[in-house]
Amino acid sequence: MSSAFEEQQQLDLAKLGVEISEVFEHIDAAILIVDQDRKILAANGLANDMFGYDADELIGQDTRILFSDPKDYAELGSSRYNADAKVGVGDKYVVSYLRKDGSSFDGATVGGVVRNQDSNETRYFGLITDVSRQTAAESALNRLHIITSSRELSFEQRVDEILKLGTRQFGLPIGIFSKITGQKYEVQQARHPENALKPGMEFDLGVTYCSHVFNADDVCAYNHVAESEIKTHPCYANFALEAYLGAPVVVDGERFGTLNFSSPNPVREFTGQDIELVRLFATWIGHEVARLRDWRELEASRKELERLSTIDPLTGLYNRRHMERCLRTELDRMKRYDKQFVVGLLDFDNFKDLNDNYGHTTGDEALKLFAKVSEEIMRETDVIARWGGEEFLILMPETGAAGAISYLQRLTDRVRETDFHVGDEELHLTLSVGLGIAEPDDTADALIARADIAMQESKQARSDTLKMHSETNS
Repeated sequence: MSSAFEEQQQLDLAKLGVEISEVFEHIDAAILIVDQDRKILAANGLANDMFGYDADELIGQDTRILFSDPKDYAELGSSRYNADAKVGVGDKYVVSYLRKDGSSFDGATVGGVVRNQDSNETRYFGLITDVSRQTAAESALNRLHIITSSRELSFEQRVDEILKLGTRQFGLPIGIFSKITGQKYEVQQARHPENALKPGMEFDLGVTYCSHVFNADDVCAYNHVAESEIKTHPCYANFALEAYLGAPVVVDGERFGTLNFSSPNPVREFTGQDIELVRLFATWIGHEVARLRDWRELEASRKELERLSTIDPLTGLYNRRHMERCLRTELDRMKRYDKQFVVGLLDFDNFKDLNDNYGHTTGDEALKLFAKVSEEIMRETDVIARWGGEEFLILMPETGAAGAISYLQRLTDRVRETDFHVGDEELHLTLSVGLGIAEPDDTADALIARADIAMQESKQARSDTLKMHSETNS
């Protein structure tokens, strides 16, 4: 009698499961009906597909087998699915479920309790939606924010992290950030499971799937190339890449290259979220390339301004400001390391007469001639600057008086002997020189003052010599 009753009860439950399954078959969610022992009475087709079971294979199974973490099963049993639970629909929750093949997915679940008033039998129901892609996309966006806002990472490191994020998010193991110039496709950065791609590698654009991205100027996605309209593309023939997802990288309104991910194996169909994510990744890289380019241009301008602030615009030699800085540095080095150095102060003779008689343009040409000659014979360690007007200062590190005198003599001789014409008239340019030998307790002003005194004495001596020579000839 008892056995017949139980058999009839099982038949009734089976009939109930069939009826419920038919009712919910067209609802866009997995639906499970379970008894008070949490054994499955009914499941619609989507539930079978979502969990990877054949039709009716779930019937009679404990829902325990559907949870990735046994703790979730136990917690939901104590909080929702028990004899004391209130009748009705509870709040939505997300839990990690387990498929038959051992893989897991995130399921947004709405569950509740129904109770037969006549028999007081309790039934539980659950409507489950696979939100794995949604949660993965949200996780990717959070990760992207962390990557892009990090001050610890360089641009290259950020791009590498985005490539890593994309390969994981899209299930495509190859990630490339490329630059495209004409028909040249150049790898800027890449991630490859076998490290087969290196920055600087070049390909013809036409043999890459990125040619479609460039032609469309938009995201292109192929989850199974062999069954797509591009199955005859050279990239498939040469590299056998079955899946591809790529987006254009635009910098300041112009196409720069692509961000793309690929795989030798087919993958699931790409979703709208995948399309928007790869577009977002590429957009950020484009903005960063533009920002980096602007920063580099600004830095180059800053360095050029800094260089110009130290250069005499007429002669191209250093200016007085730069030389003063060099003198302070060399004096400090001498005091700390006992390194000897000397300075030479040079001044054109009769420069005012040159300007008055032949014009200031001729005077400028004389100054430029000195700069050219001095740079031709100077040592790499020497520093030459226009000190003011027609005066020049030469700093000679680790040089004694004898070596400095020899060098300055060669310089003034070369200037005098260099061809310098004004029209048909040949002029010989001469300079007076004063030497200053640095001492341990020197200041820059004191050192230059001694060199200036020596130079004035040299100029006076030259003037006296010329005067005596003129009187003798007369």
